Amino acid sequence: MEGNKAENREAIFNGIPASPGIAHGEAFVVNVENIPATPEKVPEAKIEAEVQRFETALKETGEELDKIHKQLEEEMGVEHAKILDSHRMILTDEVARKDTLKLITKDKYNAAYAFTTVINKVITTFQHIEDEYLRERAADIQDVKRRVVRNLLGQKVEGLSNLRKKAIVVAKDLTPSDTAIMKKKYVLAFVTDIGGSTSHAAIIARSLGIPAVVGLESLSHNVKPYDKLIVDGITGQVVLHPTGETVGMFEEAQERFREMEKELLTLRDYPAVTLDGHTIELSGNIETADEVEDVVSHGAKGVGLFRTEYFFITRKNLPSEEQQYRYYSRVVKELAPDPVLIRTLDVGGDKIARWASTSSPEANPFMGWRGIRFTLSRKDIFRTQLRAIFRASAHGNVRVMFPMISVMDEVLEAKEICEEVKADLKNERYQMGDNIEIGIMIETPSAVAIADKLAKKVDFFSIGTNDLIQYSLAVDRGNSRISYLYNDLHPSILRFIRDTVTAAHKNGIWVGICGEMPGSVYGALLSLGFELDEFSASAYLIPEIKKIIRSVTLDETKMLVKKAIKLSTATEVKQLLEAYIENKRPELREFIPEAVK
Repeated sequence: MEGNKAENREAIFNGIPASPGIAHGEAFVVNVENIPATPEKVPEAKIEAEVQRFETALKETGEELDKIHKQLEEEMGVEHAKILDSHRMILTDEVARKDTLKLITKDKYNAAYAFTTVINKVITTFQHIEDEYLRERAADIQDVKRRVVRNLLGQKVEGLSNLRKKAIVVAKDLTPSDTAIMKKKYVLAFVTDIGGSTSHAAIIARSLGIPAVVGLESLSHNVKPYDKLIVDGITGQVVLHPTGETVGMFEEAQERFREMEKELLTLRDYPAVTLDGHTIELSGNIETADEVEDVVSHGAKGVGLFRTEYFFITRKNLPSEEQQYRYYSRVVKELAPDPVLIRTLDVGGDKIARWASTSSPEANPFMGWRGIRFTLSRKDIFRTQLRAIFRASAHGNVRVMFPMISVMDEVLEAKEICEEVKADLKNERYQMGDNIEIGIMIETPSAVAIADKLAKKVDFFSIGTNDLIQYSLAVDRGNSRISYLYNDLHPSILRFIRDTVTAAHKNGIWVGICGEMPGSVYGALLSLGFELDEFSASAYLIPEIKKIIRSVTLDETKMLVKKAIKLSTATEVKQLLEAYIENKRPELREFIPEAVK
């Protein structure tokens, strides 16, 4: 079923790496295309029956989602199952239901066309929202529409449930309900045309340990069932119709990746210490409590970034203090006595509007009402979260961090609220941990500029390189036209990090880094040379970072930083680091992404 050999020329597609690993196999092309709903007029005598058909389809779809929700909860945990809450919200939306019924009863259109017309308007609205998270929810709405229409037309939903042998799953997109029903034992990897690193599918892929690449734009239109594919979830590269030579090269890369994974068994219990005895606190980043096991199994020491917003944005209503307390306590207890650094709610106006209903969409949410700006304007939400965090601190080692700091006033006001909350809890006779550290994220140029002043008011800094790079270089990393400018090796970024570390250490506080920068060999070497005290990264990156740390000396990396700071371009910095690896530490070549291309 390989088709004309002359047509099967090797083709390379570049996308966004969503989950690490390398896979080689045949394609299983998922049928997730929408069924066209043809407009047909319904006779007056059959209107009531058409309404009943629509109501029945909604009920059947709800039962499908309930079944998938249960399966997802059993296989991946409660928090991952909550990602289907948005599907239920769409399905039970009264406005959409009434608008559909109006088209059926008054305009006399068939139910499939009526529902499709209504939902397509909603999808169009979501697709034009600038916020990445909300924009990606359009895929959830598409999934609900597809299921309702298929039930209306009596057609079975074809998809991953049909997968019966090992293959690479190819689709335009994969919704949470799609990925929930796929059996890991059959899925070598998956690739999609759309989606980003924050999409539900990407999160699930990382949790299941399945290599994945998203954002490939047109791959699914070029792949036929049983076509041979190579998927590199490390570099974001997918090869269609690979030659024997290419297959051999990637098989070697795959073997290297597997060998690196095996090192977990020997590295997980060893400290992250350089050859000359300098120790780094190496922690994990998590989005849900279900990821704690991964943090432990990959050899991290606690959590250096707990993104609490995921617990909020997957819900229809605000979580209560008790719900948050139980949620945070679970993580703190499982990792005690290792530290858990909890970042307070970091959302923008668009993300919160579903249950706050206090803000209209912003023109530029990334530079608007988000992070500490939001929580200081919604002190009810902020105080509730802080109460839950401080109560959870009684069970272990908790640190608290405020995101998106740009002015000193934000720090002072947030700390004042912390003291008020702690006083209230003490009066109410709640137990709390001793000496809870309060810190801030350094992710804006203004915070770097006044880092020496900020350091006098907090216990630690954590540098969020993802946003620091975006704001400093004026680059929207989601914009493919200018994504080439988004570079953590830019000398300006290196100087910002150096200045932040200097300000922190001069004032006697520790400083960590929680962005993606230390996840690459270049970033890890430079982060070491800056003498950062703590690195925090996704669990699957921990073994690689630990090996890099244990393969070099602090003095070597400090010298690299001194040289890199004086350079003019990111290209020159990269060349400096490549030369160092080639001449001094060739054993680190395996961590250079280009080495597997």
